Amino acid sequence: MPIAHQITASLDTLFIGQVGVLANDGGASAIDKQSNKDSCRLEADGLVGDAVADPHHHGGPDRALNHYPGEHYAHWQGRYPGYEDIFVPGVLGENLSTRGITEADVCVGDVFTLGTARIQISQPRQPCWKIGVRTGIAGLAKAVIQQGLAGWLYRVVEPGDIRAGDTLTRVEAAAHGITLAQMWDIHTKREPSEDERLAMITLAELASLAPEWRKRMASRARQIAERRRAG
Repeated sequence: MPIAHQITASLDTLFIGQVGVLANDGGASAIDKQSNKDSCRLEADGLVGDAVADPHHHGGPDRALNHYPGEHYAHWQGRYPGYEDIFVPGVLGENLSTRGITEADVCVGDVFTLGTARIQISQPRQPCWKIGVRTGIAGLAKAVIQQGLAGWLYRVVEPGDIRAGDTLTRVEAAAHGITLAQMWDIHTKREPSEDERLAMITLAELASLAPEWRKRMASRARQIAERRRAG
């Protein structure tokens, strides 16, 4: 598949974590991930040594790897004065931290190489309530959704070894061309245009999009069509 434009980014930091106690809550969580400088094995279900406390909502083949753009932290530092020291890479529980690639650059279905592994974007990250509890900021998960600065998740196409300093390179670009930024925009917009409703249908039919998001897009497109027919 031809690549619309080359995308590369250096993996600044690789984070992995174990199940521990969530600060300000006391529940079990693996959100407290630590910087790892060693090579890590990436398998179909995620990084070896990276634990999952709630397998119903985290981990698994379509949520094997969590990527959050490092440049977003400047936005959150500006939005929440007094919390500047909190908003640093890793605090939101990501595995991969990079700069130079954001939701505006990528699409569900894009395939990348990283180290000796090959990975594919499977869905936007649906931010968990735990990020608000961990940071002490009520409503943070909702703000992340509203701003569309949520990061994204990968499935593993080919297992391999990855480490900080490796280059993330897009080797296949999804043909539909709907970026994650556009996807969030149409998903959160109160009154999407007809073109945006059709984009929802396109997304709902994507085999590369995780099933729960396909259902979500199909349901939203159907509700909009029914409301317009009734109106």
